[in-house]
Amino acid sequence: MRKLLSVLIAIVFCGICYAQSGNNQIGRILSAQEAKYVLDVFCQYYYSSCFEGKVYIPGTMIIKSVGVDQNTGGTYVSGIHSYQGQNVPLRGRKTHNDVQFNATIVRQINGDYILFNKWYEPDLMNRKGGWETCQKLIQYKQ
Repeated sequence: MRKLLSVLIAIVFCGICYAQSGNNQIGRILSAQEAKYVLDVFCQYYYSSCFEGKVYIPGTMIIKSVGVDQNTGGTYVSGIHSYQGQNVPLRGRKTHNDVQFNATIVRQINGDYILFNKWYEPDLMNRKGGWETCQKLIQYKQ
């Protein structure tokens, strides 16, 4: 009985050590640099479809804070970015710089689930600002 109990304790202890060693990517909090990369890729691929008529300006993502999202246990980030607004005939697109955003990134087995919130700056089409939200699962090939 003691041997069985010792083996079970060793298995549990080794599992805890493995999870804490960083080899387990699921549920791990991302660094600011990792979060910036993931969100930049997300915005390059999905920004225009999430936020109709708006275009993300690549490389403008600046992460100001990184923490743990209390609801999901994922990585919560906030910062600023830039985008071009809706195309207005005869005027073109207005560039909106240093626009606030926050996002939650949850690592999963097959990819990253992202909840991205951005401030909508007023323009000719809509005179009121407000928050816009997009959520997607970015799947990675294995």
